[in-house]
Amino acid sequence: MSIRKASSPSLLSQPNVPLFEADRFEAIIFQKGYDVILEQAIECPCRGKTGSPKTSCQNCLGLGWVFLNPVETKAIISSINSQTKYKPWSPELTGTVSVTVRDSERFSFMDKVTFSGKTSILSEVKPVITSGDNVFIFASYKVQKINGIYLFNSDSTKLTKLSADKYSIKAENSSVISLTGVTLPTGFNGVISIDYEHLISYNVVDIPHDFRSSFMLNERGQNIEVNLPVQGVARRSHLITGYATNFAGNNLLDNSNL
Repeated sequence: MSIRKASSPSLLSQPNVPLFEADRFEAIIFQKGYDVILEQAIECPCRGKTGSPKTSCQNCLGLGWVFLNPVETKAIISSINSQTKYKPWSPELTGTVSVTVRDSERFSFMDKVTFSGKTSILSEVKPVITSGDNVFIFASYKVQKINGIYLFNSDSTKLTKLSADKYSIKAENSSVISLTGVTLPTGFNGVISIDYEHLISYNVVDIPHDFRSSFMLNERGQNIEVNLPVQGVARRSHLITGYATNFAGNNLLDNSNL
């Protein structure tokens, strides 16, 4: 099939001024941006023809996505639900931010963005797992600090807050919280409430500006095209994938090929 080329408008007497300068954009990202770690996401081929990831797969741990090739860099992070004065709050935007990175670090769908040294607090209900002599909880993130762990007793009694000597973060796998000497209430419902601090991480869910470019004059006076930083929308990881692991933390294969 032949493609017809559109005719160009007259460019006589039109100013030849670049609208954007890539170097300035990238300088702003590194001057004002946060330290982050970008991880590339690829769909795990364990899905096979059924399309469902295998829970026994040690590449994706049943999530269906493999995260590899981590890179330390900078990113501009901003809220996309910040102007709410005259707009109804949207639950679809919960935990959602805008992320801008350099064109050389272009991301794709489901890529992971983790803040370096920045923590957030999450409260969640998780099942208590017993395996041999081990009693523990799997958190959605790698735990940095535990603020409190609570047990439900009954409809008419207060929650039981565990003392700090009853739990610990597993050294080999910080997404596991081990419980020691805990007396579970009669008729225990099988779950426990944990409040903890963790490193903030997001997954890219949309890329409204997958490609942006501008023009500038090179040293020969030629008008050349330059790529500008790219922008995507990311959502908190526990709302997308969570963190799947085993008790020892040794069930994930490293597929990085940097």
